[in-house]
Amino acid sequence: MQTDTESGSDRSDVQVPVHRERDTPGDSPPRVLLLDGDYDNTLAVARELSEDLNARIIGTGTTRYSRLLRSNYCDIGEVVPAPGEAEYTDALLELMDKHRPQIVLPVGYDSMAAVDSIRSEIPDAVEFCLPPSESFHVAVDKARTLQRARRLGIPVPTDYSDTAEELDESGRPTPADTLPFPVFLKARRENGTMTTARVDEPANFWTAYDGIAAEASGGNVLVQEYIDGPNVTFGCGVLCLDNEIELLVSHQELRSVPRHGGSGTHLRLVGNPTIEAKTAALLRDIGWNGIALVEFRQRSDGTYVLMEINPKFWASYALASRFGYRFVSTMVASVLDLDVSRPVGTPQQTGEMVFPLRELQQYVRNRRNERLLDCVGTIMAADACWDIDTSDLGAWLTPPARVLRKIPTLPGNRRAERTLSGSERATALTEK
Repeated sequence: MQTDTESGSDRSDVQVPVHRERDTPGDSPPRVLLLDGDYDNTLAVARELSEDLNARIIGTGTTRYSRLLRSNYCDIGEVVPAPGEAEYTDALLELMDKHRPQIVLPVGYDSMAAVDSIRSEIPDAVEFCLPPSESFHVAVDKARTLQRARRLGIPVPTDYSDTAEELDESGRPTPADTLPFPVFLKARRENGTMTTARVDEPANFWTAYDGIAAEASGGNVLVQEYIDGPNVTFGCGVLCLDNEIELLVSHQELRSVPRHGGSGTHLRLVGNPTIEAKTAALLRDIGWNGIALVEFRQRSDGTYVLMEINPKFWASYALASRFGYRFVSTMVASVLDLDVSRPVGTPQQTGEMVFPLRELQQYVRNRRNERLLDCVGTIMAADACWDIDTSDLGAWLTPPARVLRKIPTLPGNRRAERTLSGSERATALTEK
């Protein structure tokens, strides 16, 4: 197998590991332009596509040391600007013209938004699976999402955002008598980061509010009721095709980083007809196509309360994939009309997974507030498998791109062109 290299760099430094041979469904393997190679959940996506469809993966990352570009499951690696940079969409269109993939597959929110913004410019021969733009923007705007849910009779957190804005305009008094602490703050619009905070003390409110506003699009902050039930997030992962549910799975997020809710580090598959019905009703009302994770919390009285829609592949996607809920393979097979049974995979009713590297990273960054025994206990949870793919350790043990950029000897801030020679380009998609 051949791989691209940076111009002027040592070719031997950037060889993609040899891709293992697999049986190919249909006449030829699909060519997939897989974005967001810096993320660990992209590795689970690449593995699934390779195992189920023998897909040829054209992977992107912001550095040649990005995780996907070091993976066994990446056939061609391309370094591109970060998804939030202005040059990103142009780079994607260039790659589509260069490699002629059959489908482009964003994983994170920023790439989803980028592909949405250029959908009219994407070549006709390149497929994608996104919701209609208006539906996507409803999900991105958490206030609009909750408004739609409220109209359907789905419980939502009590909102105090207007009260907070009035206090802001009145000189920012300490809101001890006007807000029912604790309260929960979050950015109104999805921005690809975990922009949330639980505030327990009135004296800390404005500091937390300003911190969220600084990261939020337009500075817009939602101030909500803190849901007082068990410290568990209930998630419902869904694949919709033309507003009909093709595949669905529910899980409980037992532990996460940050601890008040974020990326899961210990999760369990648990069927939940209540949230599944609410999820289906909400997505159908919005008009959905593609992937989404709908999240709920539970009040102490047992009521499930909608928190938000994540219009992207969720951070703990490896749990669903490992236990037979092959969302991405089903999506690609359906969009490309491949000759395979759908939905792909054999879903299991139970399953549990921990994310040890994510848990350890949280401990290292927050040693003053974390207990090592709690972290170790999570990692060693009985009956739970790890998300790490031991057959692809080179990719899994690669540090995050943001860490690599701090190492002076490694490239990271500028796009490095990766090109194939003529003979390599001719054989790259036919050899493994």
